[in-house]
Amino acid sequence: MLLRFLTVSIVLLWVASMGWLLSVIYAPPESRMVEIDPREVYEVFFNWNETTNMTLLESGTRRGQVSISGGSGIDPDTAEFTKSLSVSGMLESFLQGDGERSVDLFWRGVIDFTEEMELHQGDFSVRVPGRQLTAHLKMSGEPMQISARALSNQVEMFSYEGALEGGVMPLQLLPMASILGVNQLTAGDLALSTEARMGTFSFGGRDLRAYLLTFQRPEAEGALRVYLSEAGEPLRIESDFGMEAISEILVPLDAYQKPKQDS
Repeated sequence: MLLRFLTVSIVLLWVASMGWLLSVIYAPPESRMVEIDPREVYEVFFNWNETTNMTLLESGTRRGQVSISGGSGIDPDTAEFTKSLSVSGMLESFLQGDGERSVDLFWRGVIDFTEEMELHQGDFSVRVPGRQLTAHLKMSGEPMQISARALSNQVEMFSYEGALEGGVMPLQLLPMASILGVNQLTAGDLALSTEARMGTFSFGGRDLRAYLLTFQRPEAEGALRVYLSEAGEPLRIESDFGMEAISEILVPLDAYQKPKQDS
């Protein structure tokens, strides 16, 4: 009887061990993390008060750089407590022939939130040097007021001033809007579902405790996954569209190699 009991126990232990091992190997990383309240991650990030420089990659090849910073404090203009997210960067490509880099796109955005994480105001700018195109979008107030303008060769291509809440922002005058299938912007279009987890993940061959924030528009394909250290520093940003950003201290060196030129 004792021998039979030991045999059954060993078999059960082996089955359990194999099941755990397979779940670790084949389960997606986010499923192995403990789900937490996203507000816990936001609090850590906005208390970080630093800037991280990240390398922008497309299919493992360097395509530019991104700088991200988060902070919180009293707004000197309104005397209210705000949390600020700032993102800036550039998208580059190689010129044909000599392999030198060309800047395709510059962008910069700043978003301020209230202490309760409600949107307070935002300011976004984009510049495309090759087409001499610039665009600027500003949001502020309650209800939310929108100011948008796009210029090409100093000629105005698009302009809008008005409220977003209780109405829509018409985009049918914006170039390429019909190609993108977007004719108007509503408050619902700015909404994102958010999921937060925490666990151990491998970054650059090192296992680190990290937060994972997953953002996704309702009923839309693709998601954005942001990994942050326990101190709130962005480590990696992944998308389902082949683009990712990695902290410069973790980016693989072969990402900086020039692509082979066609003969």
